[in-house]
Amino acid sequence: MKYLTSGDIYRMFRQADDGTIIRRNNVRRIALENGIKNTLTQNVVLIDSKDFIEKVNPYNLQKHEYAVPKLRCIKDCAREWNNHRKTGDRFIHPDEIREFLQNDTTVFKYKLGNKWIVNYDQLLPHLKKMNRRESKIWKDYMARLGIKKSVTPRKK
Repeated sequence: MKYLTSGDIYRMFRQADDGTIIRRNNVRRIALENGIKNTLTQNVVLIDSKDFIEKVNPYNLQKHEYAVPKLRCIKDCAREWNNHRKTGDRFIHPDEIREFLQNDTTVFKYKLGNKWIVNYDQLLPHLKKMNRRESKIWKDYMARLGIKKSVTPRKK
């Protein structure tokens, strides 16, 4: 049980993942609203870092105890998938991810203002499954462009 300030936890996330959406205020709000162990001393909120990471990463990935998960907003999840997709994989639209997250309970998600903070590591296997299905959004878009397939051809 190691208590850290929200700034320390933010810097830990930032050091492990430069593209994280977590900020100091987000850490404090997530901790206070999700029942994560914390104490208030001299106007500083001290948060149990182990409990925080366990709540944000409920799957207990087989990595080091303090491995920091990739937290992204929905647009950044789609952007990261589309930038790192393999040949033959299709693009995934942020609306597809939003639609999936409405009914899903396995991926950590947290609404902050008008943005959703999502654990990209947990979302990735679901993106791979989405990739195998045809997308109505991209099918309509490709039809308007005059392209018959919405999937990049595989290399032989």
